[in-house]
Amino acid sequence: MKIVTARQMAALDRETIEGHGIPGLDLMERAGAGIAEEVLAMLDRLDGPRRVLLFAGKGNNGGDAFVVARLLHEKEVETLTVLVGAAADLKGDALENHRRLQGLGAELVEIHDRAGLEALHERAEDAGLVVDGLLGTGLSGEPTGLMADAIRFINTLAAPVVAVDIPSGVSGDSGPVNDCFVRADLTVTMALPKLGCFLGNGPNGLGRLAVVDIGILKKVEAGAQSCGELMVPDEIAPLLPERERLSHKGTYGRLFVLAGSRGYTGAAALVANAAMRAGAGLVFLGIPESLNPILEVKCTEAMTMPLPETPDGTVSDEAFFDVARRIEACDALAIGPGLSTNRRTAFLVRKLVATTTVPTVIDADGLNGLAPRAELLNTCKAPVIITPHPGELSRLTDTSQARILGDPWDAARRTAQTYRVTAVLKGAYTIVALPDGDLFLNIMGNAGMASGGVGDVLTGILGALLAQGLPTKDAARLGVILHALAGDIATTEGDPASLIAGDLLEKLPAALRWLRARKRTLRFAGRVTRCYYHSPARS
Repeated sequence: MKIVTARQMAALDRETIEGHGIPGLDLMERAGAGIAEEVLAMLDRLDGPRRVLLFAGKGNNGGDAFVVARLLHEKEVETLTVLVGAAADLKGDALENHRRLQGLGAELVEIHDRAGLEALHERAEDAGLVVDGLLGTGLSGEPTGLMADAIRFINTLAAPVVAVDIPSGVSGDSGPVNDCFVRADLTVTMALPKLGCFLGNGPNGLGRLAVVDIGILKKVEAGAQSCGELMVPDEIAPLLPERERLSHKGTYGRLFVLAGSRGYTGAAALVANAAMRAGAGLVFLGIPESLNPILEVKCTEAMTMPLPETPDGTVSDEAFFDVARRIEACDALAIGPGLSTNRRTAFLVRKLVATTTVPTVIDADGLNGLAPRAELLNTCKAPVIITPHPGELSRLTDTSQARILGDPWDAARRTAQTYRVTAVLKGAYTIVALPDGDLFLNIMGNAGMASGGVGDVLTGILGALLAQGLPTKDAARLGVILHALAGDIATTEGDPASLIAGDLLEKLPAALRWLRARKRTLRFAGRVTRCYYHSPARS
């Protein structure tokens, strides 16, 4: 699903209205109907008071809110619509929908100052749900005056908040300017997700995301420019490999994992066990020989391979020929978690990356070992996925973390293009960048996944998918979604703060089952569902 800027979305609207004769009033009606449907579904789930407080600005977001209020009123939901500003300033479709709402006799008030807001406080506390239709995607500066006061007022309310198209105070192009933006529980966006929701502090305002089809023609949408693609489970599910009845363990690939060192046996175990859970037929785990007794217990399904080690308890470069021979008989290589930055271990990493001919995923200390010689990635004879967090990417590319965090999209894209790799930049929202410049964003997962070892699980999943024959582009996207799904499933049974990497291993089968069910449903239905949800805890 394409991610667009405010300008790109405006161009889509304009082409639909002017080029194809679809009235803007019709688009607004469909938008309002989609939002109203989400609001009604949320009211049903909450099982609380069916009273909705709607805030409307003077632009089209306010017009959408007027449509929502009218449709809710027709469903006998009690509504109070608050126009922040004067009705005399309304124009076009927003003005028409204001008139329609007035004609129904639904309660509609104007506020012109802070005192008007304060007068709403008691009634606002009684609302079961709040709709934010104050500001749209075209915001160019920080909210000021009464509009800023209204945003802060919404954020003080206990009721869940549904944002129209984008949380007010978030620019569709650049995210929030400061901390004055609505913290929504659900954002219902029109046609396509907006870039600003995913930049800076934007994720803290987004909440869950629903995408509503408002009638933009498919051929118009297909030709639209975009900043990247939002990875939607329904679009990723078809990538999941099938399991044939007439098959054996060799059918699903052999993966060699080089990981672990003294004090980091957990990293090695997580990678190997995640690879088995993700469907690899055979997993060979190369580890320092002194750690073999420990890892034989931790990894009962994977086969351990004791290797020469350094005095520090890390894999020695003397292991090169043994490892290289084993890799020759494998279909993929995963390298890095827990290896350490020992000089001889780093030399082994660089030598393996320069010579391997099987698809490879490189993470953690594999990337740290490459950092002084990152150009080796350009000479790699096999397709490569790298999975850095911002700190590892900073060391690998000799770029400040501040610059990477300031524009992670650009950092991921430049890395993928410079080193001709598939770059998976991990973070609150994970970015998958391809060497051809294509970029994909995952917004699934949750804050509980900010925990040691969670990245090692991802490495194992990616290695398993590569071993099963998926191209790096498909393995990276599918692996990231499976990893995030497992994290989200794990938090349905507990608090995110208690999530550990082992929980993802435990829930990976459920994630696979869920995604495989979606694949079968889509095959039967023959279409992609246009609604996608993300469920972080409310900030």
